Amino acid sequence: MKFKTVREGQQAVVFNHYGQGKLIVGPERVFLFQERFIPLRTYTAGRYEYVKIHMNNGSVMHKPGPCQVFGNPLESSSCSVESAQCIDGNHLLVVYRRLKGGEAERRIIQGPAVFVPDAEDWCHEFKWHGTDPANKTRMIPGLNKFQQLPTIPGNFYYNVREVRTSDDTMLTVKVMLFYKMEDVLKMLSTTHDPVADLINALCADVISFVGPLTYEQFIEKTSHLSDLDTFPQLKERAARMGFKVEKVVFRGYHASDQLQEMQNVAIETRTQLRLQREIEDQEQKLSCFKLDKLQERSCLEQAMEIKRQAHRQKMSESQHKQKLEMEDLKLKQQLELSNLEAQVNLENKESEYQQKISHLSRLSGVKVDLTKYLTLEYDQPAQDEIIVTTA
Repeated sequence: MKFKTVREGQQAVVFNHYGQGKLIVGPERVFLFQERFIPLRTYTAGRYEYVKIHMNNGSVMHKPGPCQVFGNPLESSSCSVESAQCIDGNHLLVVYRRLKGGEAERRIIQGPAVFVPDAEDWCHEFKWHGTDPANKTRMIPGLNKFQQLPTIPGNFYYNVREVRTSDDTMLTVKVMLFYKMEDVLKMLSTTHDPVADLINALCADVISFVGPLTYEQFIEKTSHLSDLDTFPQLKERAARMGFKVEKVVFRGYHASDQLQEMQNVAIETRTQLRLQREIEDQEQKLSCFKLDKLQERSCLEQAMEIKRQAHRQKMSESQHKQKLEMEDLKLKQQLELSNLEAQVNLENKESEYQQKISHLSRLSGVKVDLTKYLTLEYDQPAQDEIIVTTA
């Protein structure tokens, strides 16, 4: 005999000695006599959780959060708090629901969303080929397990091994594949592992391309392995699955060690010869550049010499012209000087004549016979000449 207290916000179950139980919801004070007191455990779910309740009748009920559930043994056998599916914007969820009659329906939930499944729902779990963590070019079946299907473009590396050419050369062709999912329902209806189907179609196209070629022909045509037209089976298979192959990138190839060593030696030799050719081309270009510059310099010197000759000729012509101008100026000055002398002489003579006229006028004024005077003046030289001649 004892008392038990059930506080507010708590619950408990009391069983009597007959196994009958009753639910006690607090706050309440309970007196126990030959009874067993069991406090109930609380299950609290947050915003991104839900409480999964297994009822005693075999049914299952999901109660989305935020909520609080008491694990009542009178109604349920067990309870648990589960996480809801938080779907990103570039993912989707494939959900199935059981219907009456044993049938099921499928629906696609596109993110972003928070999905809380009902008791009759279950999510599709994908099992695809996944990349080996130890070797990124090797794919392991069933390694990639997930429920949220990505809708963004994806890619993977892959090495197509043991590809034989027409001259029996074993090769490993290295490629990188870029793909994108376009139709989810078609993918769900046609394949359970699209990555495996893409790999198989890729290998078939590579083998079909390399098989008819010799090793040398393959080396010459490796650029075709980055062209989508080289992979018809891959494009066809991807389209049937609701995928689209966006690009195939050829990453190289690998042969046997001996052949690879020979190829490396050949590549090194070709590279060395190409470098020598480039060096020779550079030397020839340098020689041509020097000759061109010498020719330009010679042409420039000739042009400068022509300019100097023209300048000297122009200077000589200018000097000759200046000399002629100076002589002409000198002649003009002499002519002007002669004219001035002649004018001065003329003026002197005229002045003499004026003096004579004035003298004669004065003599005429004193009544001198000018005829005799002039005769005597001008005849005297004649007499002197007669005298000189006679002598």
